[in-house]
Amino acid sequence: MPDPKSRPASDRSLELDPSVQSLTEAMERRWSEASLPRRQREKLARERAKIQARKPQRATYDLPPVLRQRLKQLSDSLRVPASQLAALALLRFFQDLDSGALDLGKFKTPSRSPRYDWNLELPELYQFSERSRKTRARDS
Repeated sequence: MPDPKSRPASDRSLELDPSVQSLTEAMERRWSEASLPRRQREKLARERAKIQARKPQRATYDLPPVLRQRLKQLSDSLRVPASQLAALALLRFFQDLDSGALDLGKFKTPSRSPRYDWNLELPELYQFSERSRKTRARDS
């Protein structure tokens, strides 16, 4: 059996456990940052603190490309952050849901996932939004 130390370092690093590799990379990052001038280290610390402070405000959801594109187009045209448009849309959604103006039961279909009982079938909504946008453009 060949001696593992006789192989190039690049081959040996491929065999590292992911947690060990992550720890090693973190240590290397700390060492390289320690060699930076004080002002740059302070700037990195401020940036990290900003990122940590924003974490409770962040959320990740899988959205269909059509919705992401529409949100981006609208935010670009209005010159406002897309996250604020998404927040406004969610607020309106919850208002409609709470007032009974929106019935999610119309969109529920059984799920095969052990985690969820239902999925929401959305293609009809996309078609409606496309029709309503074309209708508004035609009526204008």
